[in-house]
Amino acid sequence: MNLGRIALSALITITLISGLSMAEDADALVNDSINATETGPSEAGEMAPEEETAASSVQSLRGSWILNTDDGQISMVVHQSEDLLYGAANSEAPEPWNGVVTGQASEEGFELQILSLQDGVLVSTIIAGSATADDLSGTVVQSDSLGQVKEGTVNGFLVSPDTSGYEPADVPAAVAPAAAAVTPAPEAATPATNKTGETKPYTDVTALAEQMFTTFKDPSMPI
Repeated sequence: MNLGRIALSALITITLISGLSMAEDADALVNDSINATETGPSEAGEMAPEEETAASSVQSLRGSWILNTDDGQISMVVHQSEDLLYGAANSEAPEPWNGVVTGQASEEGFELQILSLQDGVLVSTIIAGSATADDLSGTVVQSDSLGQVKEGTVNGFLVSPDTSGYEPADVPAAVAPAAAAVTPAPEAATPATNKTGETKPYTDVTALAEQMFTTFKDPSMPI
C-alpha cells in the first residue's frame, strides 16, 4: 500500500516537472517570435531614413533663376524630378532668344545644357557647378553651329521656387524676303512730234507711189 502511494506520488511529480518544462519551452518560443516580429519593422524603419537621406542629398534647382554670365544675363526656369532637370531659358541681350534646358543633378553638383537659336545660329550653352538653396556658381562653355567656342564663369540666384511665373522673351518673327523687283514692260513707240508739239503722221509709201504713177502716166501708153 505504501509502495503504491510512493509510486503514484513519484509519477505525479514527474508529470508536473515535464509540464513545467514544456511550458517554459513554449514561452521561449513565443518570446522569440515576438522579438523577431519587433526586430523586423525596426530594421526596416532604420533603412528608410537612409534612403530619404540619399534622395535629399541630390542638389535641388527647382524654381526660377537669374544667371549672370560674361556675355549677359539669362532668365531660367527649372523643373526637377529626382535627379532629372528640364525647363526653359531666355535672354534679351544682345538679341532676344528663347532656349530649352535639360540636365542632371547629383550630390556633388549639377550640369545644365541650354539649346537656343540666336540670330539664325544654333547655340549650345553648357553650365556645370554646384548650387545651394538660394544661389549657384560654376563654369560655362558655349559653342555654336559656326564652330565658335567661348568659355567663362556663371553666377546665379534663385528668384522664386515657383515655376509658374516664367515668361519667354519676345522674339520678333522672321522677316520675309523682299519681293523681287518687277521690270516694267517697254512702252510702245509713239509717233514722232514736230517742234510745235503736233504729232507727225506716218507716210504710206505704197499709196504715194500709186499716186505718183497715176499723175505722171503717159495717156498714149497702153495700160
